[in-house]
Amino acid sequence: MKKIAAMILAMSLCLSAVSAQALTVTGLETETITREWETSLFFSRMEALTGVAVSPHGVADEEEYAQLIAGMEQGNIPADVLFKAGLTREQEQSLLDAGAILDLAPLIEENMPHLSALLEENPQWLETIALEDGRIASLPLINRTERQVCVWINAAWLERLGIAMPTTPEELTDALIAMRDRDPNQNGRRDEVAADLTGVYEMRWLLPYFGIVADDYNLARDAQGHAVFAPELPAYRDFIALLREWVEQGILPEDAFTAMHSTQALSSSEEETATSGLLVSMAPYSAVPVDASMEYQALLMPGPDGETRWRDMLGPIWTGCFAVTRTCQEPEKALAWVDALYGEEGALLAYAGVEGEDYAYNEQGRWTFLLDGGRNINEIRSEVLMYTGTAMPGLYPSDFLAAVDSDIDLHVITQSERVRAVSEQVTPAYALNAEEQARADELAATLGGMVDRGIAQFATGERELTDENYQAWLDALREAGSAELTALFEGV
Repeated sequence: MKKIAAMILAMSLCLSAVSAQALTVTGLETETITREWETSLFFSRMEALTGVAVSPHGVADEEEYAQLIAGMEQGNIPADVLFKAGLTREQEQSLLDAGAILDLAPLIEENMPHLSALLEENPQWLETIALEDGRIASLPLINRTERQVCVWINAAWLERLGIAMPTTPEELTDALIAMRDRDPNQNGRRDEVAADLTGVYEMRWLLPYFGIVADDYNLARDAQGHAVFAPELPAYRDFIALLREWVEQGILPEDAFTAMHSTQALSSSEEETATSGLLVSMAPYSAVPVDASMEYQALLMPGPDGETRWRDMLGPIWTGCFAVTRTCQEPEKALAWVDALYGEEGALLAYAGVEGEDYAYNEQGRWTFLLDGGRNINEIRSEVLMYTGTAMPGLYPSDFLAAVDSDIDLHVITQSERVRAVSEQVTPAYALNAEEQARADELAATLGGMVDRGIAQFATGERELTDENYQAWLDALREAGSAELTALFEGV
């Protein structure tokens, strides 16, 4: 990193000479901490690393950015490069067809050695990045150890109550009743919410405990690998019956389908005591006090066949992060610049900054941000880092981040890795052509609402969970297109 500091000084002496050739860069900045691209150290350090000058401007208003993207199809090109582009597959296709952005497929091998090496090692990633016709509209974020959505159980409470980690739905039910009734947070109040789940989306993460791994299309795979509409599996009714039992027994609060998390409801107070026995999130501290996060472990429960499986929601490739527009006079420079982010040195600039200036290692080989001189972590996020907010292109530096000197972060990473080890994707990303995908999205929107409403109605007792009523629900889903949706993904 000393090389970067020296290069920054050298580059500062000739900025006026290269500014005329600087690549103009724009994109969507959704970081909640104010970040001004024009003054961010990230871009000047990337210039020092790559020798490519850029003139950046981030757009913080999502509606404004959507209008900017729409205007590109009409020939209004705002910059040479879209960084943190946030493009959907539909936008990629439209912008390519309109000639607003370049097809990067013939340019990657010659101009991007870091990304080319990664794609050579993992040729399946190229299938995700490329459109059906082989064109490449944008470059991705690659995250080999992506954080998983987990069901977190308060293991400290289990130990305090003398209860083993549950391995079946029945054992989980008994454990949650004990959490509700026996004051495991020891604050003298009956404030524990056993299953602190809000809405059907969070509740559906219990499906693997019934041997069902389903995605947002409500699709799963049977034993032969064929696509199946998940509510039609016999065990799906067992899942709904469990929710109904939890509502009846007070394990789920009455307003679980509409309320906020129990600890979030206390956010206006100084309450620091965990009140949640079971919750769903990527990290416990999104729903409970940070100091309580170490109490939670990811709950892995084998299905009826004894096999533990989980749904990988995101996969290692997040597309739509970087595109080169048709007005870019030197696309090879744009690709050389972004290729640095697929190597370790460039990735660290985005995720940690510069060693000795923004972070340092301790004697144990763990690193931490340098917060001396009154600087706080929000200032580092704002002025130095770039990865937060809209997904950026490049390689997620997993090994480096796993060496952070933070017990809480290491705990969450370790638990997430336990879940990732048994995770799978139900439907491959971008497995359908544009026409099929549009139809699948239309069907999924209709059917998803019907599934969520049906689960809530059965679980709350608004609709009695009988054979007749359940079959009527399945018939209505089939009439709305569940079989057609399943057929679209058969064989992919």
